Amino acid sequence: MKKKVGLYEEVYDYILEQIFHGKFVYGQKIPEEEISEYLGISRTPIREALRKLESDGLVEILPKRFAQIVTLEDETIKELGIVKLQLDSLTAQLAVFNGSNADFQKLEDINRSLSHAIEKKDLYNVLKKDMEFHKTYTEIGGNNLLTNFQSQIQLKIALLQSVKLKENPELMNHSAYDHKDIIESLYLRDTEKVLQYIIPHISEFYGINADVYSMMIADFSNGRNAIPKGITKIF
Repeated sequence: MKKKVGLYEEVYDYILEQIFHGKFVYGQKIPEEEISEYLGISRTPIREALRKLESDGLVEILPKRFAQIVTLEDETIKELGIVKLQLDSLTAQLAVFNGSNADFQKLEDINRSLSHAIEKKDLYNVLKKDMEFHKTYTEIGGNNLLTNFQSQIQLKIALLQSVKLKENPELMNHSAYDHKDIIESLYLRDTEKVLQYIIPHISEFYGINADVYSMMIADFSNGRNAIPKGITKIF
């Protein structure tokens, strides 16, 4: 018999797996009865899991009706991309100043595993490894608040990726290549070069205007030139 303590976490992971496999898609009703029968559990842990998924922004619970996977509209996707762009810009700067070559080696190892999952067309592990890459990349910077902010939107990004991968199976190939370029720039401690890879990567994926955000590179360069000589770390 399964323990009731933490049982909702099993349901949570199961639903996430279905999303990452593309079996639960935009606007789809969550089949609570089917999940209950498959996992051999009551509805209570399922509803607990759904509340957590709602707080993650992946599920919408319609009172006295049912729960369904959210639909990310174009405008929401652009808003998500703008936030991601700003967070990743700060992540890049922190990683350059605080990261070690050993940290960057970890990113290489994760990206290699991502490439293997892509070759096998293993959608679930493609998304999991991409999430692991971005989580590790953010943690290198050593700012816990930034790591929490990134984690809060990463599941929504995975949902969006699962949808886009159905439309374009080659999409994640580009991510693996971009990750490789970003890692090489991190080894060089070249923040401007990291940003030059990040900005078009994010802008294209989220459908935002890259020209507007290319100003970020110039702004960063101007700000760096204003730092007094002798200061090697600004964060």
